[in-house]
Amino acid sequence: MKGYSLRRVRILAFLVSLILFSSSCKDDDKASVGKEYDPSRPITLTSFYPLEGGARDKILLDGENFGTDASKIKVYFNNARASVVSSSGERIYAIVPRLPGDDPRISVVIGEDSVIYDNSFTYHVQAQVSTVTGNGEPAFQAGTLSAAQVSAKYLELDAEGNIFMSWRDGGSFGVARINEQQNIVTPLYYVENTADRVLYANGLTVDRETGILTASHESVVDVFFSFDPREAWYPRQRNTQFSTPHGIPNGDQYMNFVSFSPYDNMLYTRSRDGSVVRINPDTYEASVVHNGSRDAGSKWPYGSQYGQAINPARPWELWMTLHSNAVPNEYRQGLMMLDLRPEHINEGFKRMNAVGGSAFRDGSLSEALFNLPKDIKFDNDGNMFVADYSNHCIRMVSPDGIVTTVAGQPNNAGYRDGGPIESQFREPWGVAVNEQGDIYIADFGNKRIRKLVIE
Repeated sequence: MKGYSLRRVRILAFLVSLILFSSSCKDDDKASVGKEYDPSRPITLTSFYPLEGGARDKILLDGENFGTDASKIKVYFNNARASVVSSSGERIYAIVPRLPGDDPRISVVIGEDSVIYDNSFTYHVQAQVSTVTGNGEPAFQAGTLSAAQVSAKYLELDAEGNIFMSWRDGGSFGVARINEQQNIVTPLYYVENTADRVLYANGLTVDRETGILTASHESVVDVFFSFDPREAWYPRQRNTQFSTPHGIPNGDQYMNFVSFSPYDNMLYTRSRDGSVVRINPDTYEASVVHNGSRDAGSKWPYGSQYGQAINPARPWELWMTLHSNAVPNEYRQGLMMLDLRPEHINEGFKRMNAVGGSAFRDGSLSEALFNLPKDIKFDNDGNMFVADYSNHCIRMVSPDGIVTTVAGQPNNAGYRDGGPIESQFREPWGVAVNEQGDIYIADFGNKRIRKLVIE
């Protein structure tokens, strides 16, 4: 075995087990035909192999009364569902899911029965950081991925693999499309003179059903812009219509973000005074659904936000980040959440991480600390990724509320591709996640767009 990695040893051992499993299936074909799960008998779990591994690894689960119909068997690692390939009745062949969370327990669910193995599975996170485009120069330049220059702040992706970025530095303002397969960076909106600027884009959102990209106008509450792929993403100004005055003070009409929610198919944006506006993307009708306040004693925090996202696993949850000018002070360095459901929205934004800040601490979300958290985005399983700007790293909040650092070196800025331990970022600002769970990062300090693949 000299020269073989531990992972290769595990793979070889698994293949031997799989061959034996296949042989036993052939020998027992006659006995197993029609062998169904018996709901009158308990499901028994005995052991599983291997005891550790990563995403997409194969695993054998031993026990009794599984039945041979794989379509009726559900296997979970914590709350992450595994793919079930086959079952002999006494052994299930499954695929380990991606990012199951801390200390995953394996459960088997058949019919009304659910049982959990006594031992935990040891899950190994495997991550790799690479550079997509950018060369460290701030002035925007379109072209191939290797030739382009970017100074992106915020990112978003559609279901077709297009990456959209907004920027407002390096002497210009704009929105651009990046496509790895086509090897191209091309502007959708671009101006160099501030006086000519119509759109001052920050956060972006995409309706992944239609592919329509939407950007808020930073300082006019009644205006947003849409980019429709059927029109080659030509920017169009949209003017919202309020049935009653919105009441947001002129000095606080900073609508830095807009997010599409599949919960009600509406767009949501928030002003600096804390007001939340709901916009119908078809009719442009708008209404204030959550009132803000400058009052330091108010439970609606005042202040500029630096990230906003909808949790696709719980699409009524609107999340945002606050830091430098939040009032009261205890809302600074905070991950905040607003429940958009009518019966909960008046409860206001709730701070989800520990009070404190300008610090670094992993662990449970209620105890975690961040240092100027910027953009946030979710994958389809409900994992939230945070661009922790002044900690120079990417953090992940799992659906069960555990915060881990998945790439970058906390408090150690730099530029380096590679695995989670050696990779380095400098002031990461924007994040976006595609359908496969790959994370794209606007590495603002390094003037590059990076890609983080986690398994």
